[in-house]
Amino acid sequence: MIFVGRLGPAALVAVAVSGNLLRLVSILAYGISTGTIILVSQFIGARKRLESESVAMQALMLNVVCALGIGCLGYPLAEFGLWLMGVEPEVIPFGVPYLRVILLGAVTMFLSRTLTAIFRGAGDAVTPMTVLIFSSIVNIVLDPLLIFGIWGFPRLGVVGSAYATVIGQGFGVAILLYLCFRGHGVVSLRRVERRPNFSMWGQIMRLGIFSAMQALLRHGSRVLFIRVVAIFGTDPVAAYAICMRLRILVMHFGTAFSNAVAPMVGQNIGANRIHRAEKSAQLGSILAAVIVTCIGIFLFSIPQFFIGWFTNEPEVIEIGNVYLRFLAATFAFMVVASVLGRALNGAGDTVSPMTITGVSQFGVGLVLVVLLSELIGLTGIWWGIAVANVVQCLLIGYWYRRGGWKIQKRGVVRQAEVQQPAGK
Repeated sequence: MIFVGRLGPAALVAVAVSGNLLRLVSILAYGISTGTIILVSQFIGARKRLESESVAMQALMLNVVCALGIGCLGYPLAEFGLWLMGVEPEVIPFGVPYLRVILLGAVTMFLSRTLTAIFRGAGDAVTPMTVLIFSSIVNIVLDPLLIFGIWGFPRLGVVGSAYATVIGQGFGVAILLYLCFRGHGVVSLRRVERRPNFSMWGQIMRLGIFSAMQALLRHGSRVLFIRVVAIFGTDPVAAYAICMRLRILVMHFGTAFSNAVAPMVGQNIGANRIHRAEKSAQLGSILAAVIVTCIGIFLFSIPQFFIGWFTNEPEVIEIGNVYLRFLAATFAFMVVASVLGRALNGAGDTVSPMTITGVSQFGVGLVLVVLLSELIGLTGIWWGIAVANVVQCLLIGYWYRRGGWKIQKRGVVRQAEVQQPAGK
């Protein structure tokens, strides 16, 4: 986004809007990875390693099939998707090729998510982190080379960013697959059954479908938010896009705890140690909230400094300053909702977080965004989004404290065991 921002507001908006559409596409990958991490972590906790490895293999095959299907369907619909988002005509030529390249390389995105879930579900967060650092460096190095045509590379503009993303993810996927199939990873795929097990595919999808629906609701609300922002012109959309990128950057510190809590809850439930599962979720929420609050203080105090990373346009900076302060004030609420939601996922409860996301983002957020934008303009949109974030945190906190997720215990593992073919 920083490099693309140098090409102008239209290019910036193209990548930002395309990113929102791609996040809608990626919900299927999110659902598969969630189902995978639940089963792998609970089987590991129950000391059933062979079953966990079988789940991992089936999840990878399921990813390839789904990614190829999405790529074939999405390629011809790229322009239509951008048109639905209500972007200005000058944005379309930048966004269409960007979207198409990412969609054709969707298999790298799908496999990256699930491979990371496999390693984390088995208790190894260091290996996927190391690989992700490497693939991110490849991506970052390729960005300016392919966008601006430096050192003899072709000058591709916005689409160069798409190629850099796919290539970077591809390197990471290749390394993680090598570790798994050579037996060097925490989960080995050297001796597992490599024929499709459609019953296991169904089990993974049944566990992940509600997480996928949760992601659909969350990202769908953001698509509609940006659709409302687009009514006010290209500059507000650019400001919104920049602030959302900064939000993602900050929330990654919280997501780290979410990704840690989910397998910890799953493994402890698999081992029938409910108290440790509960303690993991509580401690993760506190640590995440403290860290993102400290970061949020800097963003709230000097928002123009961070907005200036992406653009020099005075109008965009002015609008972004206001929205970033609204976001920074609700970072703690967002991250606690994320950690507790993933804790519930790790326990096998994927329905409740989905329902709460829908109620808070659509029933509260979207309604307020539309109404307040009519009453007080752009500031009303920022108020609506902030209130939705707070409501989601309060609702999911209440549901977690009720404790219904503890009753499920190892039921998920028992159901999965039934799906194993004879002799496994």
